[in-house]
Amino acid sequence: MQAISVYLYPNLIDVFTNLHSDWLQERYRRVYNRTVKIYRGVDNRIDLQVRNSDQKAVSTSGYNFVFSLINPETQKLLLSKDCADINDSSTSKGRFFVTLTQSELSAIEPGFYHYSVIREIRQDLGDGSYSVTQKDPLYIDSQYGTHAIIEIGNNLQGEPVDSVRVIAFKNFEAFNPGDQKYFISSIIDAKPETNSPQSLHTFQFNMTNFSGSILIQGSLSEGGNPQTWTNLETLVADQDSILYQNIVGKYNWFRIKHLPDTTLTNYGTVDSILYR
Repeated sequence: MQAISVYLYPNLIDVFTNLHSDWLQERYRRVYNRTVKIYRGVDNRIDLQVRNSDQKAVSTSGYNFVFSLINPETQKLLLSKDCADINDSSTSKGRFFVTLTQSELSAIEPGFYHYSVIREIRQDLGDGSYSVTQKDPLYIDSQYGTHAIIEIGNNLQGEPVDSVRVIAFKNFEAFNPGDQKYFISSIIDAKPETNSPQSLHTFQFNMTNFSGSILIQGSLSEGGNPQTWTNLETLVADQDSILYQNIVGKYNWFRIKHLPDTTLTNYGTVDSILYR
């Protein structure tokens, strides 16, 4: 039996202030803080503990704290939000937290960023508004650094993959009188290195009132110019605007061949194919 241990523990960071009467002398020297790791696709709670130079917790009562996420290359502010207080008691003195939600992180690419924390003193102006009368930095370490590294990881459940869009179709006119007119799409890479015999391939056909036959063809040929093709599925369209088809299996390449119903005056067009 395979046993895997997983852990649930707080993402806790110590931050330091010298704006308090408890800052008497520098007895404790933290050189740097660890890199904070958070992930897209989930809500990430980050707990912060305010301490003085003697490693003692400092009360956060009466203050507001703002967490900022910054692009280190451009210094662009990506996200800024107020932190929430944890009840100031004997076990949570100087503790507060910020939650970075999955929706807030969805527009931010995975990578390394900087974060900072500011302590604000605010004056209530009524109607839910306020003015900031004082801003003080909180230090990430005892070397008076105000920025630290935060790593945003990929989505824990995987990222959606963009579909391959095909819009190029070569028109094959009749080689001999009486031959049927047909079109063949550009070649689609089926990614055999990441697929298995049970892989599902989905095709979406976007058309303008198309009438005729649509053939999904697959190839196991090596190289980028396959010569041998097999008909995997045939669809019949009757003035349709959209059709779907799934194919199961492991292939190297796909292409689409469609044959319009030339007995009609207007047999429409196949405009594009989406493949995933």
